[in-house]
Amino acid sequence: MKTYIKYILSLLVSLWCLSCDDFLDVQPEDKFLEEQLFSKEEGFYTALNGVYAKIVSENGYGGDLTMSTLELMAQQYNTPNDIHKWYPYTKYSYTDSGVQAKFNNIWTNMYTSILNINNLLQSLELYPELLNSEKQNIIAGEAYALRAMLHFDLLRLFGPVYITNAQDDAIPYYTESKAQIAEMLTAEQVMVKILDDLDNAEILLQDDPVRVSGPMTTVGDDFNKNFFRYRNFRLNYFAVKALQARVNLYAGYNEEALAAAKAVIDEATPFFPWIVDDQITSGGANLDRIFSTEILFALENTELYNRQSDYFDASLKYDKILAPLSNRIRDVYENNSKDYRFEYSWFVSTEAAKDYETFFKFADIEDKEKKSRFMQPLIRISEMYYIAAETETDEAVALEYLNTVRRERGLGDDLSLGVDLQNEIFKEYRKEFYGEGQLFYYYKRKNVSFILSGASGSNIEMTSAQYVVPLPLSETDYR
Repeated sequence: MKTYIKYILSLLVSLWCLSCDDFLDVQPEDKFLEEQLFSKEEGFYTALNGVYAKIVSENGYGGDLTMSTLELMAQQYNTPNDIHKWYPYTKYSYTDSGVQAKFNNIWTNMYTSILNINNLLQSLELYPELLNSEKQNIIAGEAYALRAMLHFDLLRLFGPVYITNAQDDAIPYYTESKAQIAEMLTAEQVMVKILDDLDNAEILLQDDPVRVSGPMTTVGDDFNKNFFRYRNFRLNYFAVKALQARVNLYAGYNEEALAAAKAVIDEATPFFPWIVDDQITSGGANLDRIFSTEILFALENTELYNRQSDYFDASLKYDKILAPLSNRIRDVYENNSKDYRFEYSWFVSTEAAKDYETFFKFADIEDKEKKSRFMQPLIRISEMYYIAAETETDEAVALEYLNTVRRERGLGDDLSLGVDLQNEIFKEYRKEFYGEGQLFYYYKRKNVSFILSGASGSNIEMTSAQYVVPLPLSETDYR
């Protein structure tokens, strides 16, 4: 904690990150004192923008929490021996010095961002005269939602298996920007605070223009142009409702999860339509492999294609590349070569000495002007259909939610009543969220006893020793 608590005294961390974002036409000077930053309206946009920029770094959602570390923990890739760079992560070797450093960086990134969020919220109260109520509500709503999301993912990573040990100590929950260590809370106490923050965010974002004009609003004054545009790159109203569905599902509140998921499906679908088949099957150099129209919330990751090259490029040597065994990836997609998620994101390269499929989901596109080019997907509307299918008590209705997504992925015949619905939902999580960091959290939520190893056909026994990442020494040494 002591290693990063000093950051709450200013938003310099946020400002350093601004060069990789273009949500706002704000060009800050190299350094601002806090009172200078919040002396004008643009300072609030700068501060919030800086949080988004920081959490999409490689030790945040721009790498470890999406494409690499979390996927390794879900056994998505083949790391056959200790020569492989990523081997310790698939073995859950949390005492390995490199692994410890990795999770310390994740922890520090997230809590530094949380403290900057708290500083922003406090400044909104200190300088209310600078913003009208509409702008205050949008900024505060996004900030509360961000604080909830970051704490939730810290809980999912470092907290206990919730379904069995919700009363165990988990993580601290920071709601103030004071330079003091917050108390350690149980997982259940953290969950209450997460849901409270999401409720606050929902209220504040009731008039989010995304509910009227969708994510690409372009009309209005300068504030609208720079802050209401591209609402899917911010925690907009629909993304908050989606987070409520995700969080309630994790907590076991199925009725609440279903209500939130259905609210998103019913209201957001016109603004976040299913990807048009031609954009997948005939996209050419601009193939939309991430199904961008369906993404409720993404971060703009200008390093996305560097990450694609660093992790997945077919030219990488076997001890560095992140790729599954060929029979494993075919098993995931049930040998269905017509599944869009397989057919257009996995290829055996003809140029590299590889005889197995490598991952192209985040490969660059030709049109450099497309806003979706740097999309790092974090919340999809398809997840709302999976949550609805899992929590709906009417089997026929639940199956229709699942079949809806399957049709949009080119899978052909619908599943029929009588199938193992929960197993079919699990199969969809494996297919839909490859490279997005959601499968490990699915396993942990369900407290799955065994996971098939990414390097062999054997099962790995999963207990709290594998599911619960120990708190970093930078945290425990000061308690």
